[in-house]
Amino acid sequence: MQFDRAASKADTWKKKYTDWSVFMSLSEKALATRQRILTAASALFYLHGYHATGLDKVIRRAGVTKGNFYYHFPSKEALAIASLDWQFSRISREIQEQVLDRSDTSLDALFALLESMAARQKQQHQEGQICGCYFGNFSLELSTASQETAAKVNEVFSRLQALIESLLVKAVAAGQISRELDPARFAAIVLGQIEGAILLDKARQTPTQLDASIDFIKDYLSGC
Repeated sequence: MQFDRAASKADTWKKKYTDWSVFMSLSEKALATRQRILTAASALFYLHGYHATGLDKVIRRAGVTKGNFYYHFPSKEALAIASLDWQFSRISREIQEQVLDRSDTSLDALFALLESMAARQKQQHQEGQICGCYFGNFSLELSTASQETAAKVNEVFSRLQALIESLLVKAVAAGQISRELDPARFAAIVLGQIEGAILLDKARQTPTQLDASIDFIKDYLSGC
């Protein structure tokens, strides 16, 4: 039964995250403007946080007018929610193309997924600042201040956990790990372990804890 449940969750992960109805109604020029705003906002939110990023900064970086901005986003909160959608859509494509499509087994895919997160942390460290998890950052800033933003972040985490669970289910079915492992329970543990390690690395500005956590997960599953 747990395999059927995880399979349905895997289907949830595969669903297109972007609301294409938004884009169908926009002209090519308007779509390009919207993309510039989202690109600028995401970069600023990631580097400085939601509260420290004023809309004037976003508008200047995007090179648009206030009228252009408010045509697409009625509020800063609406922009934040759209940026979460946009970021997850982008990351989902990267995971599919660079991890899932290139992995021979489900366990390999899971390890590659975790290692891609560690690689991103190390790259940020080399560039001068570990920014952490884009979605986790929003949770820390807005989980008690904005119900809509908190719901969107929880949706993202649920989808990531569903992906991890589906990979574990397939690994169990393929005999790569023990059938005694509960994929749903362990997927939640993996997500919590990884998000906690990312937060610690951000606080310390050293990309070490995530590597240690990934090594622990790999050692546990390899011996399971």
